[in-house]
Amino acid sequence: MSPRPINVEARLAAFDGLPNDSIIDDPVAAALLGMSLDTFRRANPVPQKRFSQRRVGRRVGDLRALIRGDAAA
Repeated sequence: MSPRPINVEARLAAFDGLPNDSIIDDPVAAALLGMSLDTFRRANPVPQKRFSQRRVGRRVGDLRALIRGDAAA
């Protein structure tokens, strides 16, 4: 069984309305920062939040801080 395709464009459009404590997956975070998924995972610009052995995501507030250039990101 292959994973469901991710509609990155729709998730990017909804990004501004998400609260800072929301979690988004790596493909969306990579697209938001203009990186390929592999580069994003190697660079690891914001900490991962692990939910299970196979599920991880990134906190929206951490990504916003990185985009703004805050050193605390």
